[in-house]
Amino acid sequence: MQYGNLTTVLLLRNTLLSLNSSSICHVHWLQVIVALLVLIVCIFLYWRTPTGINAPFAGYRSPWEPPLLVQMRYVFNAASMIREGYAKWKDSLFQISRYDGDILIVPPRYLDDLHNKSQEELSAIYGLIRNFGGSYSGITLLGENDVGIRALQTKITPNLAKLCDDIRDEFQYCLDTDFPACRDWTSVSVHPLFLKAVERIIHRIFVGLPLCRNPQWVQATSKHAHYATMIQIAMRSVPKFIQPLLNFCLPWPWKNAACVREAKNALILEMQRRRNLEKVNSFDYIKSNDLLQAVMEMSSPSHEDSQLDVVAQIMLTMNNIAGHSTAASGAHALFDMVSHSKYIELLREEALQVFRHVELRVTKQALGDLRKLDSFLRESQRHNPLSLLGFFRVVLDPAGITLQDGTHVPYNTLLCVAPHAISNDPDVIEDPTSFNGLRYYEQRCRDASQEKKHQYATTDKSHLHFGYGTWACPGRFLASDMLKVILTMLLLQYDIRSPERAKRPVAGHFHEFPLFNINTPLLMKRRNDSLVL
Repeated sequence: MQYGNLTTVLLLRNTLLSLNSSSICHVHWLQVIVALLVLIVCIFLYWRTPTGINAPFAGYRSPWEPPLLVQMRYVFNAASMIREGYAKWKDSLFQISRYDGDILIVPPRYLDDLHNKSQEELSAIYGLIRNFGGSYSGITLLGENDVGIRALQTKITPNLAKLCDDIRDEFQYCLDTDFPACRDWTSVSVHPLFLKAVERIIHRIFVGLPLCRNPQWVQATSKHAHYATMIQIAMRSVPKFIQPLLNFCLPWPWKNAACVREAKNALILEMQRRRNLEKVNSFDYIKSNDLLQAVMEMSSPSHEDSQLDVVAQIMLTMNNIAGHSTAASGAHALFDMVSHSKYIELLREEALQVFRHVELRVTKQALGDLRKLDSFLRESQRHNPLSLLGFFRVVLDPAGITLQDGTHVPYNTLLCVAPHAISNDPDVIEDPTSFNGLRYYEQRCRDASQEKKHQYATTDKSHLHFGYGTWACPGRFLASDMLKVILTMLLLQYDIRSPERAKRPVAGHFHEFPLFNINTPLLMKRRNDSLVL
């Protein structure tokens, strides 16, 4: 039922019926103006553009509640709304009202049908853009040119084995440069540590040396991540009709544009340096094994210069999305290790056994053999998701799409799934409230046919935090390798514990995003028998 529209019609009908020609003559004009203002306010509060979808809405306290109030409540109560909707309609469609429009939440049974749709029918990229603030997100170029995503999928992910040394080298550089000595127990803010480490590694993989350590580049990407996040928060927190005015008044959009210009300037110099080296020494020149080189090769030479804005935006956007999400996952994993301290020594012993077998070299095979750590990361992600919603898609087919059971989803619908609710459903996961760091390790050991499944970077219908299908998160394999290297090196080089009387940071929610105190510290001390990979 379209609660808002029905209420508006009833209010308008009752207002008109209460008036007649004789009564109008005796009504003071001030009363008429007040009545009209009340009517306008009611229409404003209750009106909703019909979605054309026959699915119930979660989060309404009564059929008479104005949609605008529900949208306001979503900002800080999204978790309870999603939980309510899943509890009532987990096997069918339901909708939730947000300032940026209504979203359709679908159950896992539709996923095979949805992920087989072409990008011309159902777009993952435009789903990402819409959820990041639409035209104000700063990432709309991804919808116009997907060369960066294609380069990541086809050039970087298949060649991660060749990048393991770069990941290890850059994190060791981070420890030597940005990390305290920790000769005694030292308080370390975990999330900033992971953010710095992940950003350094991503820069190394995306743009390579020497640009990855260029202060101009590092500063531009760091500021862009902050400004882009603030823009998203601001635009998602007000109704659509206020967004143009807010965008004009806020300083972040033009500061964000300045970051793009700075990054573009740094990229121009780096691309020119590579072209010149190749021209001067074409036979001996070894091309860089990074995302920038892949984008340069996949772009048409005649249009390479026109790609600079796209390349700069892609690098900044990927850093923003991958950097903050991966850093948060790593911080949560370390907090989970300290909260469940029995896993620290268990995972340390696994790392020692694996890396001694390969003479302390970081290889793709060795990272794959860290099966207990992989399971721990997946369980930590299940308990600490980066978003309560995922698999965002926008229907681009003007005729809409029809699902396998005949359900019609109209054009321009934003749809998604509720991964956290699914992976904490007792009908899906056994004993979902308990933290079992070896849950997925045991599943893989129990059944040989499950050996390649239940891994941190793999997706299935019970674990949808990275999405599902062909357009699942393209950077998840890189994120997995980064986190394994970072956590393993920390375990082998440091003892880690929680400060006395300290508590795990309490998570709140802003929209569908869980929050925690990013400055929460842990105590770290250099091990006497530390092992350097």
